[in-house]
Amino acid sequence: MSGPTLRNGVPVQVRRRPGADVTTVSVWVPLGSRHERAPGVTHLLEHVLMQATPPGHRQRVIDELEALGAEANALTARDHLVLHARVPTPEALPALRVLADSLVNTDFPDELVEAERRVVDEELRLAAADPSDIVHDMFFATAFAGQPMGRPVGGTPDDVARLTAADLTDWSARNVRAGSVAAVVCGDVEPDVLVDVLDRGPLGALPAGSPESESEVRPTPTFGRGDLALNSDTAGVVVGGHAFALADHRLPAAEVLIELLAGANSSVLHEEIRSRRGLSYDLWGAATGYRDAGVWRIGMSTAPEHRDAVVHLAGELLSGALAAGFTEEQVALARRRSAALLQLDAESSLDEVLRLGQHRLIGQNPSWTPRGHAEALLRVDAADVAECARLMLGRVVVATAGGSVTKVDRDGREEEPWTVTLSRAAGPR
Repeated sequence: MSGPTLRNGVPVQVRRRPGADVTTVSVWVPLGSRHERAPGVTHLLEHVLMQATPPGHRQRVIDELEALGAEANALTARDHLVLHARVPTPEALPALRVLADSLVNTDFPDELVEAERRVVDEELRLAAADPSDIVHDMFFATAFAGQPMGRPVGGTPDDVARLTAADLTDWSARNVRAGSVAAVVCGDVEPDVLVDVLDRGPLGALPAGSPESESEVRPTPTFGRGDLALNSDTAGVVVGGHAFALADHRLPAAEVLIELLAGANSSVLHEEIRSRRGLSYDLWGAATGYRDAGVWRIGMSTAPEHRDAVVHLAGELLSGALAAGFTEEQVALARRRSAALLQLDAESSLDEVLRLGQHRLIGQNPSWTPRGHAEALLRVDAADVAECARLMLGRVVVATAGGSVTKVDRDGREEEPWTVTLSRAAGPR
């Protein structure tokens, strides 16, 4: 691994893979939906950048990349915007030049913005009709109530309808600076050659300075339950809570804990909810870090009539796991599996680029490597897992989408079937 910089200070993270036939190139802005003045603008900009024709080019970005044989895309997250392309290695440098030209582009024709606004509107409406998708918006709205971190990443249809080409240009002018962009590459590319190409292009010409987005406020954890009634034949359920930031040394232990709870076929919730009772075909878990916060989630899909039973059962199982703990043998199996899954993911140059960008740029841990993280996972013991369980499972966030709204008791209070036991301790701050 190496981390050179351009002459204006733009960092370049390179994971060299000599002899690799495929290379992934990407450009990043470490600002996302939580930093927006106009909600939804980053997501719409992501769409427009890939469909626009930058100055000096004759084709749209996506067409030029596809002509190079690339599989290209972009994504917006709470903490960042990234444009990326997975491409045959001989075309890596031309593809990176296209992405760099795209990122600095501020010429957005009104007709293009209008067309992509319609596309984003369709994307949001489709997501809103899918319980397994929209339930995550419910989770974050409940876990960070009333805060930018809790807003939908893509904005809402009303948010997007208000956006104009001027809003996109303003976002780029304020945020695309030498002090707020980066390139991350994984494949068979010489770092010196890569830096030279970027230095002679638009990233190397960016003026110094930091972004002008509103100052970042540390998110405040909130708890409770949020339900979204949908007329659907499936209900999405997420039971989760607050965990650890990307650079927190406890994140590997949190990942092992989630593996024990909802990872392998023998995990606590998978064994009971899926295998024994058949209440969910799709069950998964994750501990996700952000720059200054973290969440854990266990997601399940079930029939609407089983929704509350699944929530209640998940609460009982989590409560039981918190009380009983895990043996060293159980933890040893889970940490080996967690480390192995990380290594399998990192085999893909795209996955490694995304992880490098998240940990090194967003988590501000320039020495992070997949191997180092795997070694940290292998050092996790039962005491580490018990401490994380005490912090993470003490209070929970429940979100559902599909079925009717939650019943209320005679005092008008929401029922909390995820149980009294889980509300006794405070989660990590």
